[in-house]
Amino acid sequence: MTSKAESGTGADSRLLATTGSIAIATLTSRITGFMKQVLIAAVLGGAIGSSFTVASVIPNMISEFVLGAVLTQVVIPVLVRSEAEDPDGGAMFIRRLFNAALVTLGTAAVLATAAAPLLTYLYLGPHPKVDPHLTTTLSYLLLPAILFYGLTALFTGILNTRLNFKPGAWAPVLNNVVFLAVLISYWFLPESLGTTRLYILGVGATFGVLSQVILLFTAIRKAGVDLRPKWGLDDRLRKFGGMAAAVLLYVAISQVGFIVATNVSAGHDVAGPIIYSNAWLLLQLPYGVIGVTLLTAIMPRMSRKAAANDSQGVIEDLTMGTRLTFLGLLPIVVFLTLMGRQVGVALYGYGKFTGDAARLGEAVSWSAFTLIPYALVLLYLRVFYAQERAWTPVWIVVGITTVKIVLSVLTPQVASDDNHVVILLGVANGLAYVTGAIISVALLRRSLGHLQLQAVVRTFAQIMVASLVAGLVMFGFDWVAHLGHLPQAYGGIGALVRVAIDGILYLGVTGVGLLLLRVPEVTMIWRSVTQRLRPAKSGQ
Repeated sequence: MTSKAESGTGADSRLLATTGSIAIATLTSRITGFMKQVLIAAVLGGAIGSSFTVASVIPNMISEFVLGAVLTQVVIPVLVRSEAEDPDGGAMFIRRLFNAALVTLGTAAVLATAAAPLLTYLYLGPHPKVDPHLTTTLSYLLLPAILFYGLTALFTGILNTRLNFKPGAWAPVLNNVVFLAVLISYWFLPESLGTTRLYILGVGATFGVLSQVILLFTAIRKAGVDLRPKWGLDDRLRKFGGMAAAVLLYVAISQVGFIVATNVSAGHDVAGPIIYSNAWLLLQLPYGVIGVTLLTAIMPRMSRKAAANDSQGVIEDLTMGTRLTFLGLLPIVVFLTLMGRQVGVALYGYGKFTGDAARLGEAVSWSAFTLIPYALVLLYLRVFYAQERAWTPVWIVVGITTVKIVLSVLTPQVASDDNHVVILLGVANGLAYVTGAIISVALLRRSLGHLQLQAVVRTFAQIMVASLVAGLVMFGFDWVAHLGHLPQAYGGIGALVRVAIDGILYLGVTGVGLLLLRVPEVTMIWRSVTQRLRPAKSGQ
């Protein structure tokens, strides 16, 4: 008979294995997505790039508000319950849900496209330094993608519930590849074409989102899921609607904070929106590989335990998720805090964005700490959604958004000049998520009791020690090897070489430190790797 400890260890090992397989696709997605953002900055520059950034953010935010966040946050727990409890395994619920999503998202796409000028005014404010006419023109081309963003969330949720993670992980890669091709085409087209180039840019971006829907729809059909539209409401869809209302309020509140931050950045700095957006996207690269991958793998498992009222199982998954979050993200936070400026120049110091690359790097350095509370808040929210307590996250986001708005409004008064406003906006965002993490832990302790925080704090301390020691070693080597001359001599390429050398050394020393400190997850991974290598050695 297998003991509970052994079964738990086996489940954790399977979670790590699943997380690793998803991470490959997610890493590819984040890298290609990051390449897309770098190329946008280099090809479009600060002014046009800011207009395109705002225009591309608007459909994302509206899609999240209309239904996207609902489908991302709530659909997996509800699908799991319908699969387990409905006589048809949830087939009829999926048909009704798809029909409701199609109608809602389609209507929202049409209305939002018609209201493009009003939306531009809302996001940029009355007196922006960013060009409102250009932003509106691009918004007309990008807003139809609201439908495709929502369908992506729905199809991914359905497939993930069936433990088919690959299509959802690879679909964004296809989107990124399509848009990279569009950007390269834009780059080589003559400027004499004028607005024609902008139409190619906008339509190409929307087609990229459509391409991922096509990929996911193909996977849905292959899985034998019936998507024939079915009108009408049942008890489960009504319950889903109640949870959806809570998520919509959550998104609405969070968007107020984003709109305020965008208004502040656009009102003080022509390159503010693109710097603010790309600094956050750079931080999303490691989070997308670690945090999103972990949540994708752990959400169905946690939802099933919550549905079975297995509170201890939920706590164990939560503890495991928190420790893996620290393990994956804390070393990166330390590295970006120490090397943020150099990373900004290395990744963005090209083309029309060369002059703003260092400021973007400073924004990354000052806001890198945001990764930890942000990842923890999203992990903790999954617990509430898994328990079908969809209104609890609303109180959390009220705290996050209140702090974010107050600090964002204060940044122009605190900043020494307009160029530093966007840097302080990143700090404000990070402090807001620290507030959210504190509120989340307090609420979880009230509902679940003991959260095994002692083990979490011990893991945090071990990883922080290893990371700081690695940082000291990295700085010492950088100084002895005179790597600082590389950016001065070779610009962005030199900075990229410097960051690569320092980064490899840093990660190597951190890994050795984690092994010496016997961090359990690192030890587990190390044993798995060495066991796989042993047969190959013995056969030689």
